[in-house]
Amino acid sequence: MNEKKLCRLRAAVDEIDEALALLVEKRLDLARSIGEAKGEAPVFDPGRERSIIESLQRRHPRIDPRGLGAIHREIISLCRAVQERPRVALMGPEGSFSQEAAHFGLGHSIETLFVGDPREAFAALERGEATLAVVPIENTVEGVVYSTLDAFAKAPSGHVIVSEVQLPIRHVLATGGSPLEEIVEVRSHPQALAQCRLWLDAHLPAVPRKPSATTSGAAEEAAAGRGVAAVCSEAAAKARGLTILHLAIQDQPHNRTRFWVIGPAAEAPAEGAKTSLLFNVAHRPGALLRALDPLREARLNLTFIQSRPLPEDPFEYVFFLDVEGDAAREPLAGALKEMKDLCFRLKILGSYPIVRKGDGKSV
Repeated sequence: MNEKKLCRLRAAVDEIDEALALLVEKRLDLARSIGEAKGEAPVFDPGRERSIIESLQRRHPRIDPRGLGAIHREIISLCRAVQERPRVALMGPEGSFSQEAAHFGLGHSIETLFVGDPREAFAALERGEATLAVVPIENTVEGVVYSTLDAFAKAPSGHVIVSEVQLPIRHVLATGGSPLEEIVEVRSHPQALAQCRLWLDAHLPAVPRKPSATTSGAAEEAAAGRGVAAVCSEAAAKARGLTILHLAIQDQPHNRTRFWVIGPAAEAPAEGAKTSLLFNVAHRPGALLRALDPLREARLNLTFIQSRPLPEDPFEYVFFLDVEGDAAREPLAGALKEMKDLCFRLKILGSYPIVRKGDGKSV
């Protein structure tokens, strides 16, 4: 080992680290000035943030894009916090997939307000207890999270979808120390249990499965009960000192969940935006097809459509729809203007960028 050369190289690294820290301090100072210039405008601007990261990734191909994205996402999060530290309502407790989505989409310079379900997250926004909310909307295995759609349908206007976070879901089986043969009960959120059905059938076929409000809540229950196992995230298990018996027990290797970040409307989204709509049509043959026709004529791609019953009007429905494009730009803007005349109600829930964890894009 060449000790002298090693010392010189380490000294050079220390100098670069110091220079990096000084540059971060300068960026924080600029962020404060930007916050003053913004005034009352929203602090979180996901389209701008995504553009910054993607531009850096394109200009510096020698750096792993995921690593560069992770570093710069945290720098942006630090800078956002000096303007206003976001308080984020999300399903908890500690270690939930919703928290992981929040950290990926917003960085770690946030405050968290743990709630029990999407309805409570929307209520926290309306009461001013949170500035943003992160709620699950759809899983590739178990489908739509209907409680989120229902909460959005009932929520007053004023908050919109400002970003979508797509997160790979990796479940573990964890206990407070019990070996596999001593497990008498498995607990988790019903969707998580369903996502691991084949593995549980093969390895714990006779063990009862009990639903919990969240996967991280199941981890807490496993920590408190002998013989209780939780299906949860690795982060939730480690946060409670659980023993992880098996990793990646989900039935589908490409299991993913998409989450919506809800908050005040931001600046225009970045390229590649998606728009979500809520609308009603007359209850007669062909009404839905006629309402969608402007989107077809504009050759716009629909990525999601779902109906939900209206509680106040039995057997009448509200439709949720995702379409590629920005509602403020053509061709979607013109199509929505035509579509509005064909609906009883048409509400734009947000035009927003998408960030995906695990594919090297927008990270």
